[in-house]
Amino acid sequence: MLRGNFMMTCISQVDPLIAVNWPGNCLCGPYLPNSLVRLGPDTLPPVDTTGYQSGQPIMRFSHTHLSGTGGGGRYGNIGVTPFIGPVRIGLDAYQPAAEMAAVGYYSVRLEPAGIHAELTSTPRAGVHRYHFPSGAAAGICIDAGAVVQVRGNKPGEWTGASTGGFVEWISDREVVGRADCRGGWGHQFPYSVFFYAQFDQAAKQRLVANQTGIVPGLATDGPNCRAVAGFETVPTVGLRVGISFVSLAKARAAVDREVGDRDFDAVRRAAEQVWEQALTVIKVTGGTADERKLFYTMLYRLLCMPTDLGVDDEFGLWQSGVRHFTDFCLWDSVRNANSLLGLFNPELAVALLNCLLDVAAHTGWFPDAWIAGHSAMVQGGSSVDILLCEAALKGLPGIDYEKALRQMRKNNEVESPDPWYFGRHLKDYQDQGYVSTSVKNCVSRHLEYAYQDWCIGALAAKLGQRDLAQTYFQNSRKVWNLWRADLKTFAPRQPDGNWVNPFDPTKCRKDSWNDPYFYEGTSWQWSFSVQQDFAGLVAHHGGAPAFLKHLDEFFDSGQHYSKETMLHVPYLYHYAGRPDRSADRVRDCLAKYFQPTRDGLRDNEDMGCQSAFYICSTMGLYPLMGQDLYWLTAPVFARTELQLGRAGKPLVIEAPRAGKYIVAAKLNGQPLERAWLRHAEIAGGGVLEFELADQPGSWATRQLPPSPGTAG
Repeated sequence: MLRGNFMMTCISQVDPLIAVNWPGNCLCGPYLPNSLVRLGPDTLPPVDTTGYQSGQPIMRFSHTHLSGTGGGGRYGNIGVTPFIGPVRIGLDAYQPAAEMAAVGYYSVRLEPAGIHAELTSTPRAGVHRYHFPSGAAAGICIDAGAVVQVRGNKPGEWTGASTGGFVEWISDREVVGRADCRGGWGHQFPYSVFFYAQFDQAAKQRLVANQTGIVPGLATDGPNCRAVAGFETVPTVGLRVGISFVSLAKARAAVDREVGDRDFDAVRRAAEQVWEQALTVIKVTGGTADERKLFYTMLYRLLCMPTDLGVDDEFGLWQSGVRHFTDFCLWDSVRNANSLLGLFNPELAVALLNCLLDVAAHTGWFPDAWIAGHSAMVQGGSSVDILLCEAALKGLPGIDYEKALRQMRKNNEVESPDPWYFGRHLKDYQDQGYVSTSVKNCVSRHLEYAYQDWCIGALAAKLGQRDLAQTYFQNSRKVWNLWRADLKTFAPRQPDGNWVNPFDPTKCRKDSWNDPYFYEGTSWQWSFSVQQDFAGLVAHHGGAPAFLKHLDEFFDSGQHYSKETMLHVPYLYHYAGRPDRSADRVRDCLAKYFQPTRDGLRDNEDMGCQSAFYICSTMGLYPLMGQDLYWLTAPVFARTELQLGRAGKPLVIEAPRAGKYIVAAKLNGQPLERAWLRHAEIAGGGVLEFELADQPGSWATRQLPPSPGTAG
């Protein structure tokens, strides 16, 4: 069936309310690409990391949020709550009504007060407009002690807490202050958020309060500081709030520079223009309305984080002339999101890697997660190693790869003083050839260390350092030291070399976060993570037929779900010569794990990895992390046009007839008889054409994807 064209603006196809509920945990409020301000509503507990749950009463609107993450809460700072009646600090939460969201915009009616709240934003300022019922006295509270409180977590440890700060009225229209906080996933280091708030009219009443209650004067300090404004009976109050991680001056400059004299509607229109330009880097036609809605909403999610701090601007620890970012966890995004960004925005990918090199130059180590100016919990190894190898293999310019290699080697060659935050647990891995049960999550760490060693070797080979490359390729062979042939999975070994018995590869001994052997998964789920040697994995299962059977049993058992460490698994049928079975599983995953609803994701969005899975799988071009390889599958859309960087030419993917299976393909007019591509084949743009059908044929069953193996 021929698929027709469909033309709409990209922003009109985004629904920011998709996946806002657990477990997706995506932000429903407005933000711009990689912006510092991510504005949105915070509801009464129980909530997850965005501070929001549909249908729960709304307490306030705060300016700093994470989006799509799991774990303990952080941010939700500088809260704003409108109210009616006497000026006061004891405010009840509101029932949400008529809630709606669009790109760059959020609105809700707060009942029973009848206040209509509207939000929009710039990169570093939140812009509010509150409409009050006729005849009611209007008030607004600015809460410097606001912090997201995640269910079941102790404030100040695995979720945030206010530890201090101050607020001060500097005129009858302006409030400044600082929130001092600590707690959240990954680390408990303190952080501060500065703000400058400007009302569009003078407050008739002003007061301040802290944890003790209302205090005399126009300034106060300590935890849970608040400033309250009363405006008597006015129909509308506008508020502009600049946010900075560095100073009051920068917070004020954000309002002056980014908002200026523009009104709310002008700021909203500007946000729409920014997003339309950002989203049109990928243009799709065809597919269903829901598929296009999910596609552009996932692209909108992908571009939410990390936070762009600029060059020597919003990063306060040092100045080095390097563009800095914060609020990212590479253990999630490395699976596919960084690869996708490197395809359509290589400039951003390079800037992020140079930021990581700069952090390592100043702290001594690569972070695996970098949040609020500190390294956070290492969940596996050093994902930066994978990204730098991939960037080199793809030929991304502007990175000192020699410097990168030296820093990558440190992860293997130098014992970390604190493996919680950086580096590896090296002793048993170096001495005995495997990570033993003396280390928590020992087997999953072992798998990641081995692949990262392969990446170090591949970068060394790219730089012409052959002896070093062979050393690291040899190191990567250690991956098989934890393979149990009788179970056909990876399994834990004790320091004395003995296997742990009894051992069930289909279950976690504890919950998935605290399993002694695998992090956030079972052995069966982790045992497909041999990215450097998928051909070897097939061989260890006894060949293609046995591997196909094992994959089918894995999917049919329900062990597979949309966990970031398993997102690549549907494509592994390619290595058994069955890309048609990959197509089956990919389409099943798209239908099962992605819905255009508030609970439309089946796992945390997690730094773009769920978004990238949907985007890449519906385009028909899926990346393998750490390498220059893409797997091909039947695209959902009739036509996809992907802009390859600011100055690059487009890559056009055409599939005019709908179908589940590729039965023929061409690249730039030449027949393509394989279900994979190298990056160099598309980096300069081109046209990839697919002929699709409802039944599989024999296309690409003979030429399997390259598998470099543990020999490099």
